[in-house]
Amino acid sequence: MTSKAEESRATRRRGVGLVIRTAAVIIVLLFGAANYLVLDYAIERADSFVAETERTLVRNEFGHQIDQVVQYQSQLSFWDKSFNELADGMPGDAFVRDQLRDWMWSDFGFSWMIFASPDGEKVLGVYRGEKVSESKAREKLHWVSDLTHKAERKYREALSPDRGGWQVARAKEDPDLLTPALPEIHVTGMRLIDRVMSIVVVQAVVPKSLYIPAHRLEPTLLITVKPVSKKMLANTERRLGVHDLGFTPIVTQEPGLVMTPVGADAYNPMVASWRPNMPGSFVWRSALPQIAMFVLVFAGVMLFVTLRFSALIKALQRSEAKNAFLARHDTLTGLKNRSGFDEEVRRAIRKGETKPFAILALDLDKFKAVNDRHGHAAGDAVLQAVARRFSDRIGKQGCVARLGGDEFSVLLTGERSCEALLELAGSLVRDTQVPIAYDGQLLVIGGSAGIAQFPQHGGSVHDVMVMADAALYAAKNAGRNRAVHADHVGQEMIIEAGEARAA
Repeated sequence: MTSKAEESRATRRRGVGLVIRTAAVIIVLLFGAANYLVLDYAIERADSFVAETERTLVRNEFGHQIDQVVQYQSQLSFWDKSFNELADGMPGDAFVRDQLRDWMWSDFGFSWMIFASPDGEKVLGVYRGEKVSESKAREKLHWVSDLTHKAERKYREALSPDRGGWQVARAKEDPDLLTPALPEIHVTGMRLIDRVMSIVVVQAVVPKSLYIPAHRLEPTLLITVKPVSKKMLANTERRLGVHDLGFTPIVTQEPGLVMTPVGADAYNPMVASWRPNMPGSFVWRSALPQIAMFVLVFAGVMLFVTLRFSALIKALQRSEAKNAFLARHDTLTGLKNRSGFDEEVRRAIRKGETKPFAILALDLDKFKAVNDRHGHAAGDAVLQAVARRFSDRIGKQGCVARLGGDEFSVLLTGERSCEALLELAGSLVRDTQVPIAYDGQLLVIGGSAGIAQFPQHGGSVHDVMVMADAALYAAKNAGRNRAVHADHVGQEMIIEAGEARAA
């Protein structure tokens, strides 16, 4: 009897033990499955977030590059000299040599520049600075015919009768933008030209006054092609922190490749593609071996999940902080770039007239000679040295920015006298004149500075920058290596500076 009772109790204990073990296994399996699903979801969301962030950055970067190409092209298409040159037909050899070869090709790198009438009767093409046959030019026009049709339509839609001729509608000025507004008659696109993805800009050539005489109603279109070079892609990779950036057909289906259309061109069969900084594969390689151990130790699993999520969030925060920094700073010098400087100036403008500020426009003299003689590495060393000197000189007084090339700007907040500003600007000019040691030799440059103040010299960013540029031009015209305050600039120089910024 006792033996049977003991056997019964032993059986019950074994049953309870089995239930407990089964329950424990089920709990561990459920816990492991829950952690697996949570981790998988987090990785998927993190990968999706990083990919979408990089898509936005890539689209914005190419949009910025297209805007720059439009600005460069407008210096030729929105110009009295170009309009007058086309009065009797196509441009002459002197114009092709001086403006297309020695300027647009040598300085800006436009591979193709084509002048064409909308009906295609008159065509002149220049490739890499040299005139080409009409047949070659027409061949390139075939691949951008949709853009030329759109450009002609936008030109005609912008016309209104005026004084016996026609007036092109002016663009609305945005006081928060430093770049001048252009008439809305240009068309842009991304095309595969000569087997290289290129930025194409098409616009009718118009004079600065935007007045078209009646006998000149039929436009001449200027088509420019700016190749997206390997160097441009490498610089973009470095700025955005992506890898293997390039272009691929829109129908490509390759695992691990992120793609996004750029340029808003419906006829472009290519999209930008790159290898994203996906944290998923790294997390999987790190976490999977741990999951097998964590299903045995509940506390260890919870600790690991907490640490992994914390590390993931910190990695995303660092990535966001890095992207935000790159969007507002110049990668070569570490100074604010044009976008970052625009934000600082807009912030100063919003503080109102009770919070005055000054803008110093600075430009390096003889910098191009250093680049030509010693190479771009020497030029970069000069820009970095000058940036350090400017930053040390300004300190906490304001913000120093590199707007591009050898152009710098300084924002100084607070009330300052003309004499104090001239003394500070003169110190910055002298900083540029101190020789810079590079590769066993001393590089010598100079600098010029222009000063304008808010609100004395304008109630908008554009107006103050125009005055600062006018003062800078006055400094250069007076012999360079000096600073000039906007109060000492004549009206003619102000008009010239405004036209130069608009171009």
